[in-house]
Amino acid sequence: MNIVSLFAGCGGLDLGFEKAGFNIVWANEFDDAIHATYRLNHPHTILNTSDIRSLTGEDIPDCDGIIGGPPCQAWSEGGKRLGIEDPRGQLFLDYIRIVKDKKPKFFVIENVQGILDEKHKESLESFMKFLRDAGYNITYELLNAADYKIPQDRFRVFFVGIRNDLTNKYTFPNAVNTEPITLKQAIGDIVETPRFYADDLVDGDHPQRLNHDVYTGSYDAKYMARNRVRSWDETSFTMQAQARNAPQHPQAPKMTYISSSQRIFAKGYEHLYRRLSVRECARIQTFPDNFKFIYQDVKDGYKMVGNAVPPRLAWYLAIQMKKAFADQMTISKEEKSQVQQTIKQVPIIKIAEQYPKHIVNNINLAFVKDITGLELDKRVLISLVKPDNIEHYIDHSAKIYYTGKRFPTTVALNKLYYFMPYIKGQGVRDLYLIKIARVGTKQEVHPECEDNDFRLVFEIQYVKQLFESYRPVHLNIWRTFTDTTMESLLKMNEIEEIV
Repeated sequence: MNIVSLFAGCGGLDLGFEKAGFNIVWANEFDDAIHATYRLNHPHTILNTSDIRSLTGEDIPDCDGIIGGPPCQAWSEGGKRLGIEDPRGQLFLDYIRIVKDKKPKFFVIENVQGILDEKHKESLESFMKFLRDAGYNITYELLNAADYKIPQDRFRVFFVGIRNDLTNKYTFPNAVNTEPITLKQAIGDIVETPRFYADDLVDGDHPQRLNHDVYTGSYDAKYMARNRVRSWDETSFTMQAQARNAPQHPQAPKMTYISSSQRIFAKGYEHLYRRLSVRECARIQTFPDNFKFIYQDVKDGYKMVGNAVPPRLAWYLAIQMKKAFADQMTISKEEKSQVQQTIKQVPIIKIAEQYPKHIVNNINLAFVKDITGLELDKRVLISLVKPDNIEHYIDHSAKIYYTGKRFPTTVALNKLYYFMPYIKGQGVRDLYLIKIARVGTKQEVHPECEDNDFRLVFEIQYVKQLFESYRPVHLNIWRTFTDTTMESLLKMNEIEEIV
């Protein structure tokens, strides 16, 4: 299938789709600091360098799909979040205009999670309406790159549209990580000494390691306001487009806390602190080592890497598109093996045999403890709730949640502490304490049901609104459940300095 790429950048999204077997026939990128890099690494793609606002459908070849990420600074938590009032935010409308003109079978749009914020609700609803009016069925989810064998926490929203005269259906990829990919695994073998640049021009290629160049500009108060070091055994912070905001190398210790708005480099270890190099950032973004970034200003290198969709995540998205269009594309056995998820089910009656009384008992916490203080190491069960129960979760009056007749074996029931209802079409927002988890019957909620209809029953108590607005996270287990930790969830609240 032939693809057109808009706002292509250096082509991370394109590379993932290429690896999955799609043909990127034409791409548009206006930033001239990127053109040489794109052309070198995508030699079979025609690169158009015009301002997208000047293009019409006649300028763009016919295609099966359109992919791309309109500029995200207008929606970012780290910026002013002007949204559609920012000229960069209006470029989203140019993407929609071209989709409407070209009528591809599908499209994929990537953006930061800030576009989901309450203040942008009207803009988002308008975008969705424009795309639906253009003739597309839309689905969107918030994905963390760390769930797809990528060594960084990177939350991005992906919008997928399938033309509504087609019967093809798209489903987002399930998480594939059992254990996170660490910084040691990702960049531990990069031992060469990097080159250091501030505002001076980059002098050719690094003699030993391509793009192993570090920006040495000063650190402002905003940068020093929080820790910028993740350890070797952790996943990285999000790769940033601005060189000055790049994370620190894990060779240094965590920064020392001074106050809620100030950290310093640990005394005696100042010599170990440096930003990650462009190549180290590219590795963390899952670019192959032979992907060469061409720049004279090292800051342009960071910008190309940080703005890209990780190619590995793009590949997982593209494989799901191949599955959606299985009538036109073939998925290899190797591809199937990499995305296949097998999760065993356990009948509820079997759980009853293992736990004749309570599985979880936190009933006393609701009376003797301030439950609004979050415990980061506690496990959270996110679960899709039925439409007829939604109103009770919206007004926080829900007291009981019960499951289906079977439950996934991968969830450690006796370790669950929190519960979050997933509202279809919106996502998660509100947090509940699991006071009691036990085996019961559906009859407890619906008296008309048989008394032997066994279900898992969670007696719950509302705690607080965890997010400002709903977050459409991916339900990794049967499109119904996600089992995670409070610490992982709160990473969605971390601010990215995208501007």
